[in-house]
Amino acid sequence: MLRPLTAGLCALGLTACVSVLPEPKVPDGLYRFGPMEAEYDLQASVIVREPDASRLVAGRAIAAVDETGAVRLVPGVEWTDSSAHLMQMAMLDLLKGPRGATAVSPDSGGLADYELFWTVTDFSLSGSTGHCRIRASLLDGSSRAVLEQTVVSTSAEATGKGNPARAQALSEAGRKCVRDVAAFVSEKAVPKDEETPELEL
Repeated sequence: MLRPLTAGLCALGLTACVSVLPEPKVPDGLYRFGPMEAEYDLQASVIVREPDASRLVAGRAIAAVDETGAVRLVPGVEWTDSSAHLMQMAMLDLLKGPRGATAVSPDSGGLADYELFWTVTDFSLSGSTGHCRIRASLLDGSSRAVLEQTVVSTSAEATGKGNPARAQALSEAGRKCVRDVAAFVSEKAVPKDEETPELEL
């Protein structure tokens, strides 16, 4: 008799605990970069991986740096997917070429003449300004030796007030950054008979 009563009290206690847990907050708006139109011609095939980034800027949350230098998450707004994946998809959209000279993800399982290795070093808001900074390296598809490198940095101002306008500004800064990296890939990923020498690091 005592055991069923004890079990019932435990179950009641668990129910009470669950009922007071806070509801997960649903963002007011979800934002993305694309889809984007193909704008940059490819002369050779390129594998486009997701860019590396810190956990703070690579996820779905949107970060902002305040006047003291502290980094905070912006409430009410998020990306539709991880920002790193959104950048990868935007890059694949932007690069176009004839058959045999295409941009593909590593999931395709194929080989390519080149590989894009890129790192997002900043993707955050400062007040109403969105900032993006990316370090990009073009690697040889076979040896993975570094052939070319660049750093791109962009910004965009919010056109309105509030966090939705700020999120749109950061989205635009991200699109500009990805476009600049796409231009770099389009220029440097030349056919193999015109290949540039490897960089010495």
